[in-house]
Amino acid sequence: MTAELPPDAAPSATDPVALLRLLQTVAVAANEADTVEEALRTCLDAVCALTGWPVGHAYLRQGDADDLAPAGVWHLDGGGRFEPFRAATERTPVPLGQGLVGRVAGSGEPAWAEDVRADGTFLRAAAAADVGLRAGFAFPIRVAREAVGVLEFYADRAVPPEPALLDVMAQIGTQVGRVVERTRAQEAVRRSEEKFAGIVAVSADAVVSVDEEQRIVLFNQGAEQIFGWTADEIIGQRLETLLPQRFRAGHERQVRGFGEGPVTARRMGERGQVHGLRKNGEVFPADASISKLDLGGTRLYTAVVRDVTERRRAEEALARQAEELGRSNAELEQFAYVASHDLQEPLRMVASYTQLLARRYRGRLDDDADEFIGYAVDGVTRMQALINDLLAYSRVGRREITVEPVDLEALLVRVLVHLGPAIEEAGGTVTHDALPTVQGDAGQLGQLLQNLVGNAVKFHGDDPPRAHVGAERGDGEWRLRVADNGIGIDPEFQDRIWVIFQRLHSRAEHPGTGIGLAICKKIVERHGGRIWLDSAPGRGSTFHFTLPDRKPA
Repeated sequence: MTAELPPDAAPSATDPVALLRLLQTVAVAANEADTVEEALRTCLDAVCALTGWPVGHAYLRQGDADDLAPAGVWHLDGGGRFEPFRAATERTPVPLGQGLVGRVAGSGEPAWAEDVRADGTFLRAAAAADVGLRAGFAFPIRVAREAVGVLEFYADRAVPPEPALLDVMAQIGTQVGRVVERTRAQEAVRRSEEKFAGIVAVSADAVVSVDEEQRIVLFNQGAEQIFGWTADEIIGQRLETLLPQRFRAGHERQVRGFGEGPVTARRMGERGQVHGLRKNGEVFPADASISKLDLGGTRLYTAVVRDVTERRRAEEALARQAEELGRSNAELEQFAYVASHDLQEPLRMVASYTQLLARRYRGRLDDDADEFIGYAVDGVTRMQALINDLLAYSRVGRREITVEPVDLEALLVRVLVHLGPAIEEAGGTVTHDALPTVQGDAGQLGQLLQNLVGNAVKFHGDDPPRAHVGAERGDGEWRLRVADNGIGIDPEFQDRIWVIFQRLHSRAEHPGTGIGLAICKKIVERHGGRIWLDSAPGRGSTFHFTLPDRKPA
């Protein structure tokens, strides 16, 4: 586009009609120009035509840089006369605040120089003198309050400032700035579209768009990999090509209903499991989201499809393993219960007769015989304790828990009555906070408290045992603790205490089978809670456990 002023325009640059027509010319160019360069060239030509000045040039700010760079857009009269000035301009940077152009870029206001050769900050003064340029003026290209560029003009004579012209130039800078702003926005949209298209193209998920006739208009690389069709093969075909036969009619109804409804998008998982059909005829499970968009009176539906075949296989394998593990655990518990129950009778007979031997023949045989019989009696007694504890452990898992309100404070009082002789013998004390009422099995929770408090009394050091039972409400649960001043447990061995029959001390130091904490762990987990330990050798132990603040499932 080139600028041509009407033939009846006044030649004076200060004529109001000429200035108005200049504004009109630039405004039309700003609206019609496809590029910034086209608008700049129209503006330069129009201003030079009005003023009769032979040289016009545009600077633009590049990106976020402060300095200006030549835009490569010029108006030059006089053949090649002013080419040396152009060359000097192209190689001379323009720092903000220096020279005519730098001052305009820094202040955002138009500026005039009657003779640039007399301006000590004008960096191209020598080049201007060589080609006979003297007067100059410049004005900013504005986007909002930002000066994104500068237009400069030069005459081959000294010219005093013309305020009316400078006022119009400020308005022209705003008009050209609109072109810059528009092209910036268009470039941002283009980059965004390219970025989005690139993301869609390389997405591992299938992205498929269809029109209102359910014909495929977009098929990305992920879709090619998942469905086995190429984009060239599938675009233009109906979406039902990608669906198993039994789902096609229902899917079309769902899409029609979605299109008529107010919802613009449904996320993955909201539609439940869907199924796709590969080119080779294989049906596969998938998750899908769907959205709709109206473009110029045409509605597009876009589905993002994720093949979940491997996830489904993993879930099924995990479910099988869980089922097998549950069955195995049930069989082990049944075996432990039956074995411990059925072993009691023959073991009781062995115990009775070995104890009878010990009573009747002690001292009547030699010392070795008395020692051997003692070993047998001790072994049988320990075996009975192990079997009884194993039976107790298996009963925790076999019994259905009876969920009812349980007053833990009243329950603890009963536990302390039962442990009273042991506490009195050790000279110990047990204190407690106000304890809540929870939902659970009173028998098992009583066993839990008895084991934890009993351990606090049993595993004490030189000082008399002290234990405290505390409680506090958490987020949807009660957090309880049993703290003691006992011998403590080294962190290295704390994982072992929850394993059945694991002991950290000899029977001579502390009697027992090592099953009590394993029972505690099973009781807490059956109630939907968790149990853990804070302890250090010689600093006591605190057993923490949680119980849901609601009826457990």
